[in-house]
Amino acid sequence: MDDMLDENKDAATLTVKIAQQDPTTVTRAISDAIENVNVLVFDAQGHLVGSAYASSNPTAVSVSARVSNGCTVCAIANTGSSSYFDGISTLTELQAKVTPALASADALGAKSNEILYGTIPGVTLSSGTNTQTVILSRLYSKYTFTITPSSDIAITSYQLCNVPNECYIASGNTSNPTTGFAGLNFSAVATPVYAGTVVNAGPYYIYENLAGTASASNTAELRTAANAPSGSSYLLITAGGTGYNAGWTSTYRVYLGGVTNATSPVLDYTNFNVNRNFNYQCNIAIFGSGANDARVTYQSQGTRANAVTGTATPGTYLYSDGTTGTSGTPPAGTTVVGIVFSNQLSSAEYSKGYTHGYALALKDASTGTSWGPYGVDAGLTKVTTFAGYYNDITAGYYGTFTKGYNKSNSSYPAWKAANNYNVDVSGFKNSGWYLPSIGQWWDVCANLGKVDLTSMQASSSSYGNVYSTGTATTNVNAAINAAVGGQALTSSYYWSASEWSPGNAPRVHFYSSGVALDYRSKDGTDYYVRAVLAF
Repeated sequence: MDDMLDENKDAATLTVKIAQQDPTTVTRAISDAIENVNVLVFDAQGHLVGSAYASSNPTAVSVSARVSNGCTVCAIANTGSSSYFDGISTLTELQAKVTPALASADALGAKSNEILYGTIPGVTLSSGTNTQTVILSRLYSKYTFTITPSSDIAITSYQLCNVPNECYIASGNTSNPTTGFAGLNFSAVATPVYAGTVVNAGPYYIYENLAGTASASNTAELRTAANAPSGSSYLLITAGGTGYNAGWTSTYRVYLGGVTNATSPVLDYTNFNVNRNFNYQCNIAIFGSGANDARVTYQSQGTRANAVTGTATPGTYLYSDGTTGTSGTPPAGTTVVGIVFSNQLSSAEYSKGYTHGYALALKDASTGTSWGPYGVDAGLTKVTTFAGYYNDITAGYYGTFTKGYNKSNSSYPAWKAANNYNVDVSGFKNSGWYLPSIGQWWDVCANLGKVDLTSMQASSSSYGNVYSTGTATTNVNAAINAAVGGQALTSSYYWSASEWSPGNAPRVHFYSSGVALDYRSKDGTDYYVRAVLAF
């Protein structure tokens, strides 16, 4: 009996009033409905001493707890379940709880009841009834961009990249969850090509991204890919000159963050964090090509249309865990699976999340096979000149993964062999192996061969040498041979995935006196196959 009386003396009831952060706070004004709430109360030692769940748009929740000092009251809205926090018995365990992973970058924008979180520390629970107000805030932020080019520059596309697919539910953490950072990308958006047109991008809703800080990035000009912490989010903008300013295309990488998470945020160039519950409004002005700006990838006349520049460095080696490096000998626990030959990807592949570049396989997938049936239109864009060859970096990916010329299609043997190349790349995000387009072979020659092919990019020739000494072939094969397991290109023709006509397909020949491009009948059976992938 005495024990029961003592227990009753220790009983406390906490009424938690639920409120949202003041929507008049300009920097943080994003609205969400509160449909249900979980409340968890922890004592000064971080042990759970009470919990409750309320549904049907609650404005207050009653929690039975124990008399205690220094309590932490946590409220979480819109989990949709009274059992969402089952198994959590300490504050530390709650602080390790992560949101469900998003399937796509824009999934947050489709929701009206995303999880909200609020906490009050240092609460004293007295015997009887106590009242405490907890203000809930969002786990994500809203981003909008206004991109203003000068009158002779046209914005051609933009894309928000490398945003989190999850975040901690509790606030106060200092880094992203260790369970994984998917680095999701919103779909690339093509814009009308009118010089001087202001582009309004967004709104985008993205989870808190605690990428960290970089002391070297203490000015706007130093917020570069080389200085940014791993996992930083950024807006990628492609633009080009028009009229008298024509002849170039540049990709501008604008990193997010740059302000503190203080009540009155201040500018901090070293800060790459995207804090939760902010309404970020960014104004970006583009006045030139950025040819000498480290934040910009500049390309002169002949730049491909609908291509996006990724983060990889051509000439580096791709390892089986998705990392790259300059050594052909892989780090412990990995293998070399390819060699990076370009960081310019098709916009379709970039939109799928392959944001680094292209890698060439180290070995042949076939030593002699046909391209496909003669006289049958494969439904690919026809390329019949060097200019067309250069611009086609899309046929292999499109033909393999959209048209179905893949490992199961025996009517297209070269495609089947490339897609069936048996080097395991399951350890990182990539497209899978496929037959390279002729424009990708062009980049193998230019980037791994270390030769300048700019003068050939607008050529109307349909066959002949794209480069006329043995330098390119020597350099390409030296780079491949330097990798463990590397096998040099043979002195024979290799099929490309591009299509010249219903009866013919372009091919490439790396030989001792140059690199030749031409086209041959699709049913020819003595041409080699080497695969590529996007990552």
